[in-house]
This record gives sequence, structure tokens and C-alpha cells, in this order.
Amino acid sequence: MIGNKKTLLKERLRERLLHDLAGDPGILILAYPYARTWHPIAKAAVQGSWALVNQEEAATLYIHFPFCRRKCAFCDFLAYYGRPKAEIDAYLRLVRDEMHLMAEVSGHVAIEAVQFGGGTPSLLSPEQVSSLMAGIASGFRLGRGAEVSMEVFPDAEVTTEQLAGWRKAGVNRLSFGIQTFDDQLKHALGRTDWASDNLKLVRQATELGWDNLNIDLMCGVPNQNMESWSATLQLTVDLRPAHVCVFPVSVRHPGTDLFDERGSLPPPNLTRQMYDMAVSCLKEAGYGRTTRHDFVRPGFEYRYERMIAELAPLVGLGANSISYSRDCIYRNYSDLPRYASAIRSGELPLRAGHMFPDDEKPHNWAVRNIEYLRLSGRNFRASFGMSLQEAFGPQIELLGEVGLASMVNGDLVLSEDGVYFTSSVKRLLFHPSAWERFDSMKPEEFVIERETLAP
Repeated sequence: MIGNKKTLLKERLRERLLHDLAGDPGILILAYPYARTWHPIAKAAVQGSWALVNQEEAATLYIHFPFCRRKCAFCDFLAYYGRPKAEIDAYLRLVRDEMHLMAEVSGHVAIEAVQFGGGTPSLLSPEQVSSLMAGIASGFRLGRGAEVSMEVFPDAEVTTEQLAGWRKAGVNRLSFGIQTFDDQLKHALGRTDWASDNLKLVRQATELGWDNLNIDLMCGVPNQNMESWSATLQLTVDLRPAHVCVFPVSVRHPGTDLFDERGSLPPPNLTRQMYDMAVSCLKEAGYGRTTRHDFVRPGFEYRYERMIAELAPLVGLGANSISYSRDCIYRNYSDLPRYASAIRSGELPLRAGHMFPDDEKPHNWAVRNIEYLRLSGRNFRASFGMSLQEAFGPQIELLGEVGLASMVNGDLVLSEDGVYFTSSVKRLLFHPSAWERFDSMKPEEFVIERETLAP
């Protein structure tokens, strides 16, 4: 009977995996289980989970800044476009108030990595960033050598004064969302920056003393070809950033401009060729690959991403941000009026969350840790008292059969194909209940509210 159940599970997993592999390889799984399957969560549950966090454990902090000048064709993150300065100022006041609330709830945890994400955080002035950093330092135990990273839209609006000011405010890592150095493709993606802007800005940052810089690139966008991609890679390598992130394009969500133009995407095999070209080019230039998308020069590490993969506590601030404490994951309201109403009432803006039962914790661990392309059998046994094969026998067999991963000295290690399809491997490691919740969802639950915030 046990053998029959194992065979049935394996066949169900095979069916889902093969369906996944024929889908969108660019999808990023940023939370497990899928956030859209979470349910309303009580403040007491969140407080109880934070009370279980070891106060000596290093934590991360994320601030979501959901404002942009305009919408990029590929963007499916929460962002508001063309909003007045008064609304942005009101939002920042709310974030600072939420910061005080979360400092108390989390027990003033020790922060070793900070991420300003969006949206377009580079719309923030150095004075605004300095104010937020002061709030972090006063509410939490901010490590002296903490990584502080900010995403930058690399257009001509960014000045050397801003670059210097952000550094003085405490930011020590900049991530430039360049995507491509092909101006024709930029225009088609709804961008307002040009390759000349990008090159000038990265060089200015380097001259000002920034050494921990990242460049985001996107392969597989409409009308992109190998010649254009090769030129983008060469320009990137010439700039010698500390990090390069390479993302195969994703068109998973209706509502983005790129979703409506998905018929003009290059064929999947061409997008894969572009990714493989990037792997070869960056390795030849001395970069090591840490995740599917992150390539790093020796001596540098993207600490925030590493800590997230290793299940470090995460304090999420701002609309639609996600937090993770001990055995609990939850998110804030995405629509600004509800977010504001909760904060102004002195309450956490809890939209939904998920408490991990004991049988789901190994799956959470595996889904998060496989981001770094392998699962440590030793670490898994230390955490759960069993081997990877005992916990994921059918999954491991199936991954081996289709050539996505193999066991090496007790560790599950992704193959080159497995790296490219990391998200498919992650979904294979989901707990069955996570799929049951997701498959039972109604389409309307995918809608994200985008209301106006009254100052």
C-alpha cells in the first residue's frame, strides 16, 4: 500500500512538473506558499511568532516604496504612477510609524541587511533616505557593517549629488535596473532611460567610491536577438559591477503591457540561449553564479538574498511588503487607504498570512534553500532529524529522471537545466496542501488594489 501511494504521488508530481517546464521559466517565487493562498491573520499570532525569534539572530529589513514616474511594460510589482509629492510624503510618514510598531513587535531585532525596493526607491531624496535609516537605527539594532541596498532607476534624473547623498545616508549597495543597453528595446518596454544614461551613471557611481554595484539585465524580451544581447553583456562586463542579475522575462500576470504582447516574445529556446550566453560570458569575466540569476565577483555577496534563502527573520515595511518570523509569514495591505487606516489606528496593516504546521516546515526550508542551487543534507538532518531522501524521496527520484538534479555526497544539487528551471524545482518541493490551496483559488483573487492615498 505504501509503495502504491508513493507511485501515485510521483505520477502526480511528474504531471505537474512537465506542465511547469512547458510554461514560463522566468517566474520568480518570492514567497512560500503563494501569498494569494494566505488567509486573514490575527495580530496575536504575529506577535507570538516574533516572540519565538532568537534576539541574537541576524534579521533582514525590507521597505517597499510603491511609486514610479511611469510603468514599465514588464512590471507586475505593486507600483503607483505619476502620484503627487504630498502623497509620497504621507506614505513615508506612515512607513516611519509602522517602523515604530514593528520594532516593538519584533523585539528590536538585530538587522544585518536592509533593502529599499519598489517601485522606484531612487525617487527618494538623500534626506528622506537618511530619515528612514535613522528610524531603523533607533528602532532596531542595526549592525555596524549591515548591507544597505537600494534599487535605482538609471535615467538622467539621477544626479551625482543624489549618489553621494545616498552613500552618506548609509546606503552601501546600489542595484541599477538597466535591463538592456539596446535603446530600441528600452523604448518598446516603456522606459525613459537610455544606454548613455546608464553608462554615465554607473561610471559616476564608481568614481564616487561605490564598489558594491549591481546591474539587472533581462533576456527574452520582445524583438530581442542574440546580437543585441551580446552587446548588452559586453557593455556590462566592461563596467565591472560587483553583481550582475540576469532574469529571463516573465509574463505571468494579465494587466502588464508585456502580457498583452507575449505573442512577440522570442521562442523559449532562444531565451534559453541568451541565458546560457550570459552564464558563459560572466563566468569568463570572473563572476561566480550563486543563484539562477545572481552572478558575483569574488569578495562580494548579496547578503539580503542569502539571508532570505536561509530563512532569516524578515521585517517588511510598507504597502504589500512581506514579513517572516518564526514559523509565520504574512503580508501588508496592498491598497494604500487600508494600509494607511491601520497605521493611523496604531495597528499593524495585516492583510493575510500563513502559520507553518510541523509537516510543512521541511517544505518551506527546501523551497527557500534551493534558491542557492543545492540542498545540504547535513543541514536538513540537523533541522528535521531525517534525510532529504526520507522527506522528498519521490521528488528527488523524479528530478533525477528528468535531469534537473542529483544527489551528490548527501546533498541535492541542481543540474544546468535545474538551475534554469529553479522555480519549477521549487514548486515540485511544495507541500501538497499548498497546491490544494492554490488550485482552489478563484481568478478574482489575483486582483491587486491600486487606490489613492489621501495625504
